Amino acid sequence: MDEMTGSTDGSIVGKRAAGEAAIAGLPRELIALAQGGSGVAIAACGNDGRPVLGLGVGCRVIGEHRFRVILGRRANEVLLSALKDGNMVAVTFTATRDHTSFQVKSSVASLRDCCSDDFPEVDRQNALFQDGLVEIGYSRRQAAGYSSYDHDDLVALEFVPEQVFTQTPGPGAGAEIS
Repeated sequence: MDEMTGSTDGSIVGKRAAGEAAIAGLPRELIALAQGGSGVAIAACGNDGRPVLGLGVGCRVIGEHRFRVILGRRANEVLLSALKDGNMVAVTFTATRDHTSFQVKSSVASLRDCCSDDFPEVDRQNALFQDGLVEIGYSRRQAAGYSSYDHDDLVALEFVPEQVFTQTPGPGAGAEIS
């Protein structure tokens, strides 16, 4: 791992424009949602200019602003390739029980190896996610299959959000949260 960038391949994903600052802090309810067993959708622009979507298995918010999104390498190869090429990232967190959602965006992110602190948290969030799926009608077996992952395949995507938007369906969806 590159000590300067913290990435597994020595690259920084994206570039922050001069004068562009990260947001100061996030409301505690958004941090709780991100770490509470929500669905994690990760988007970027592919090398061909088309949108690329991947799924995460969990998120750790470090401090009040650094997001560490955990995702599988094999299932997200195209997304990871797009991110390595410096494309912006957008991550949407959605509660399975009521579709409460928010999205964070950043022009700078780094790919890192997972550490031992990530695994218990991902396992905890995954259990909550499965419970949420069962509550909305999935069988326990379907929920387990939908959310399966292998610790040895996981990688972390770290970034500081520059923009935050509400994505909960209904009035106000898409509004920036300041």
